[in-house]
Order: sequence, then C-alpha cells, then structure tokens
Amino acid sequence: MTISQKIQNAEQRIKELQLLIRHWKASEASSEHVALELIEGLVIEDYEFIAS
Repeated sequence: MTISQKIQNAEQRIKELQLLIRHWKASEASSEHVALELIEGLVIEDYEFIAS
C-alpha cells in the first residue's frame, strides 16, 4: 500500500468517524430540528469539500 493510499484510507475513516459522532449527537438532540441541523451540517461540509 502506497503512502497516497494510506492517506486516502485514513481520510475515509475520519469521515466515517465524524458521521458516527454526528449520528450520536443527533440521537441525543433535544429536538428533531437540532438533529436535522447536525445532519445538514455534514452534508454541507461534504459538498464544500467536493466543490473545492
């Protein structure tokens, strides 16, 4: 496995962990609105990352 592949795998794992953390936070949110905001934040971050 090359360094580039290792970096890609690590970045993918980080993204998966961030999604898991947001899921946990959303499940503990005080309202559906707050949960939706957490999830939307992830989608916006993904879009901005892909666009750049």
